[in-house]
Amino acid sequence: MKENTLIQQVDQNELRVMQFCVMLMLLTGFILNQWEVIAAQVVIFLLTVISTSLNPFILLYRFILRPLNIINSDYREDHLQPHRFASSIGFFVSSCSVYFLITGNDVIGWGLSVLIVILGVFALSGWCAGCFSYYMINRIGLKGFFKYSPVNDSFPGARPPKNK
Repeated sequence: MKENTLIQQVDQNELRVMQFCVMLMLLTGFILNQWEVIAAQVVIFLLTVISTSLNPFILLYRFILRPLNIINSDYREDHLQPHRFASSIGFFVSSCSVYFLITGNDVIGWGLSVLIVILGVFALSGWCAGCFSYYMINRIGLKGFFKYSPVNDSFPGARPPKNK
């Protein structure tokens, strides 16, 4: 069976809302100089890694924004696993950020949080660094969790094209 025969329909706007809210949360923590806000985002990343249905930003989208037609669905052929992998990277980096902030290494701690925000801007623009990493790990031959290759011939990590 070919790997890409298990392609799912993934709502890209659900992912965009999540990415935007992550950036908003991290920027809020930075502006308020509150490491606790970053720690809350660590928990949200962990919930996302466990199951995307546990992410409060996705729940906001599914149960408020979409039903009220504030944001419509944008389903595209995609794999959810690279996005969960990206959340696991976010979990690791934001956890390191909290550690450095708690231990008084503010420049490194806030730098890591700002790095996630910058990568979030790229993700909102259509290219996900975590998804790219997932697909590169797949390309070098590591399978298991990394069993899916990109759904099309576009640049790995790029948002898939709209369905026809």
